[in-house]
Amino acid sequence: MPQEKMLDTVMRKLDETRGTWPEISDRSGVPYQTLTKIACGIVRDPRVSTVQALLDYFATRPEQSTAADRAGATH
Repeated sequence: MPQEKMLDTVMRKLDETRGTWPEISDRSGVPYQTLTKIACGIVRDPRVSTVQALLDYFATRPEQSTAADRAGATH
């Protein structure tokens, strides 16, 4: 099975973590406006350094539940 492309991974992770983009922006060093443009498909070919910064951020984070999972969680 082919490995997922870097940008596809970032796009999937951004979709899974909607609602936490300001935090991701702060911690990854990627400007919030750039992050949202990538996530919304406005920027289709972002710089490798930007994609790498987001990949590095997601690699250091434990698997995050989606916003829907967090909203429905009861403890």
